[in-house]
Amino acid sequence: MIPVPDAAAQTAGPPRDLPLQSGLKPGYDVFIIVVTVLSIINWVFLLIPANLGNDTRSLLIFMEPIFIVILLLDFALRLRLAKGARWHYMNHGGGWFDLIGSLPYGRILRLFRLIRVLQAFHHYGWKDTVSWFIVNRAQGTLFLVMAFLLVVLEGGGLLVLYFEAGAPGSNIETGGEALWWGVVTITTVGYGDFYPVTPGGQVVATIMIFSGVALIAIFTAWVASSFLTPSSSAQGTDAPTPEVGEATPRVRAMEGNDPGAIIHDLRDRIDALEQALLHHGKRPD
Repeated sequence: MIPVPDAAAQTAGPPRDLPLQSGLKPGYDVFIIVVTVLSIINWVFLLIPANLGNDTRSLLIFMEPIFIVILLLDFALRLRLAKGARWHYMNHGGGWFDLIGSLPYGRILRLFRLIRVLQAFHHYGWKDTVSWFIVNRAQGTLFLVMAFLLVVLEGGGLLVLYFEAGAPGSNIETGGEALWWGVVTITTVGYGDFYPVTPGGQVVATIMIFSGVALIAIFTAWVASSFLTPSSSAQGTDAPTPEVGEATPRVRAMEGNDPGAIIHDLRDRIDALEQALLHHGKRPD
């Protein structure tokens, strides 16, 4: 008997949060949340009549192109992952909000992106999110450090301007100089064209240097993990072996990380291989 699909299921269409659940990882969504929140905070500070100096305003303005590039790439990724439901994503899943909100004059629409990503977290489940970070430590830590570095880059630039601007002998006086110095410091290049001269600025520089070293180390670990860990698609397309009954103890031993069980399983397989070779080598009389 052929099952007849429910009429409601036929007309329901793709889920509203499809772009948020189509292969995107919780660590990536955390990174997008940090980028969105930072861009909204900058926009609010630029709008309100606060006593911000020109150097501080210029740094906040210089950070905006970084956010625009990241959010546009995020929109392109979600559109690509929507696949057969791209028009649904654009018209009903907030795609137009994501696209326009990524541009400088649509920053208020970034609030909708933030709300939908938080809803996706609620749909995914906080316990499952924590479990994902535990299982995927390298990838999750990479996204967290990338988000942390954006905070350090902007926060460090603002702090170094606070300590350095107007100080005797200082060479970091504008937002552009502070941002350039922050990028050079985080990447551990150290050109030496700009450097802090006050104790407060040197403390900020120390934090940024260690943050850059951590990013390089974690990125290296993530690359190594990507090469050593087989992809899920490769695992899913492997053809089943004839020895299905014997493979189960081996898989359980590997998952349990039990050295004794793994060695015992290997010995059994070697003995079976020897018997097969001996049997194959016998000639009929």
